[in-house]
Amino acid sequence: MIRVAVFDTLKGKGSKKGMLSSEAKRQREIIAYLAVEQDPEFRTRIAIAHALAVKFNTRWQNIYSSIFRDLDEILIPANIIREKGRLPPKRGPRALQHEGVPYYELTQVGMLIASCLDELGEAKVSILRQCIDTIEQDRLREGMLLLLEVAPSLMLRLIREYVMHYSLEIDIMAPITADKVRDVLADSIRSELEFIETFMSLSKDKRSELVNFMHMLSQ
Repeated sequence: MIRVAVFDTLKGKGSKKGMLSSEAKRQREIIAYLAVEQDPEFRTRIAIAHALAVKFNTRWQNIYSSIFRDLDEILIPANIIREKGRLPPKRGPRALQHEGVPYYELTQVGMLIASCLDELGEAKVSILRQCIDTIEQDRLREGMLLLLEVAPSLMLRLIREYVMHYSLEIDIMAPITADKVRDVLADSIRSELEFIETFMSLSKDKRSELVNFMHMLSQ
């Protein structure tokens, strides 16, 4: 069984609660990097190693073998990343020149995972929008896009709950369907719906009081 470490946290007396393992940090950075980098020349294994070496304050040669293993043994077999194409190498063995240098992209599963990574900051919203745009069911797609527009933090939290639910069943995470969303998020949605319906029934003063209270708790 392929073990993806993206959400792994350290366990033990000396570990801080919620601290990511080194493997998880590396895999998350690979996914985050491919989520925003568009130039094929910068999406090869060596280019990824150079970028992550800066993040981890090390030499790219020191991290290359780990990235090679993350890609070829974990992230590609798990259908999080796939080979997009091949670039003609500028130098190297003749066989390599014939085959070309592979470069990579995220799959739909990879994009969903990327939308949950804090490493991407505000870019998570545009990444999630791309994921939602691929949904075939019109009502689900339009509803999720509307929620992302009016309450992006809520939509991001719901999609993270969805992704975490399928983190051990990555092969069925995508495509997103209404049945899958309902199975995972029904309880959360009912809570949000209850709040919305109750809020709308309150007087103007009560609504203002509740908004101020929520602002106080969120600061």
